Amino acid sequence: MNRMLHRTFLFVAAAGLAWLPVSMAAAQGLKPVAVVSIASVRENLNDVAYVTRVAGMEDQGEFARLTLSAMASGIDKDRPIGVYFIPKQDEFQGVAFVPVLPDGLKTILRMHKDRLGEPKDVGDGILKVGLNNNVFLKEVPAPAGGWVFAAADKEHLANLPADPVSVLGDLPKTYNVAGKLFVQNIPEKLRRTAIDEIKLGIERALDSPQAKEGKIDRDQARAFTSTQVAAIEKLVNESDELLFGLGIDEAAKRLLIDISFSGKEGTSLAHAMSLQVDAKSSFGGFLQPDAAVSLNVVHKSTPEDIAQAAAALQMARGQWLKQIDDAPGIPPNKREAIKTLMGPVFEVISKTMATGQMDFGATVVLLPKSLSFAAGGVCADGPAVQRILKSVAEVGTDIPGFPRMELEFGTLGDLKLNRLTAPIPPGNAARDILGDNLEILIGVGPKSVLFAGGKDGRALLQKVIDRSAQDRNTVTLPAQVNVAVLPILKFMKSFEDNPALNGVIASLEQSGTDHVTVTSKASARSSTTRVEVQEGVLKAIGAGVKRHLSGGQ
Repeated sequence: MNRMLHRTFLFVAAAGLAWLPVSMAAAQGLKPVAVVSIASVRENLNDVAYVTRVAGMEDQGEFARLTLSAMASGIDKDRPIGVYFIPKQDEFQGVAFVPVLPDGLKTILRMHKDRLGEPKDVGDGILKVGLNNNVFLKEVPAPAGGWVFAAADKEHLANLPADPVSVLGDLPKTYNVAGKLFVQNIPEKLRRTAIDEIKLGIERALDSPQAKEGKIDRDQARAFTSTQVAAIEKLVNESDELLFGLGIDEAAKRLLIDISFSGKEGTSLAHAMSLQVDAKSSFGGFLQPDAAVSLNVVHKSTPEDIAQAAAALQMARGQWLKQIDDAPGIPPNKREAIKTLMGPVFEVISKTMATGQMDFGATVVLLPKSLSFAAGGVCADGPAVQRILKSVAEVGTDIPGFPRMELEFGTLGDLKLNRLTAPIPPGNAARDILGDNLEILIGVGPKSVLFAGGKDGRALLQKVIDRSAQDRNTVTLPAQVNVAVLPILKFMKSFEDNPALNGVIASLEQSGTDHVTVTSKASARSSTTRVEVQEGVLKAIGAGVKRHLSGGQ
């Protein structure tokens, strides 16, 4: 979605490689490199009941709840379950802990004897269980309730913590399931191993038959990937914590997923994150309240970000030029002209990236049998884009079926309006939602380029411009995506009057909880991406599943 989210995904890839040699064990007195938190059994069962009830599958949910509750016999259902991992030598080792009732371990062993087998006492209060892979268990009584610890080797069950929940922090109170990685607790040797594995994987990919068949410039690709590896290495060394959490909030009628990422204080990574605080967008008007889908992204780039983007653009340019030569749909006598045209296009893109300011948005409005859309954002050289459009019109003049280009036919604020039109053949389903002609407006301003199309594209573009002007000095989120399910379902209904669909629409109209949102929030040295699914969406998903199970009836 934005550069910060890209950093998060890069880090996940790097951290994942470091987790390849994971085994189960425990060591007291060392800082954990990661923890996994599972909220109490009771809370999770209640949330399963809530989700299935909302989805219209209450009977199935009740059956699942009763089944899981029976399977958890012996476990204290009011305390969380967890796992913590520590580094030892060249691998990660972890220990799991489960809260139990008095004589809870005996109940668990009896209930799951078919999978755990007959327990064997190996001394020091430790039991060995397991039919295929051995697991060692130790029960530790406590005034507030005992714990059963599990590990792969019995020596890892020595010197266990009296209060293992403390390593989970507030994760059990916030999320049903969550994991946190403490990057700086990973030993330097293991971090270096992860980087080396990434480098080796890239070299193998570049030398693979698939890469050779793709006719990529391997020297250029190596230069680009070298930049990316350096970025990943920096990411690993300057990162602090990575969090993933899934939560169900019945009171707020929502399901949420959080991905949070932080940098060490004083690092360039933390500085890059701080740049996103108090962001202001010139294109907030794309977040139209009646849109089915809308997004707005604003991001400030560091010099390192700009250098990486420039390297990626350079490699893409070479690939695109080769594809023009090989494209069967492009007339041979037009290929050189199109390749010449690509030069100014890449120059405008490069200039825009060099400003270090990314600011853009998009919106789609759906009505019964009607679609309108708009998109666009900041551009470093609007006049150059206008010249490119003129060149496009000239190149396409004698290409059969090329859309008609009408240059500077009007204005909208400081935008010069250009229009691409192409007839939609009779009988084509697109006519129902776009009209007899596909029309795309291209508005070019001194520092912006906006597009719009569909049945009511110009009016939508005007709304975007008006609202953007109104919200220009308002602090916004670095990234936001909104999806409204109700207008999407009404749009579908205009083509198919389905009784099941009608019921969901009526429910969503009454509740008003039909949104899925993805937001990115920044602080002084962290970034949090949240996916939030409202209750009405869960209802719609449940209706869709039930319809599928019933054969679409």
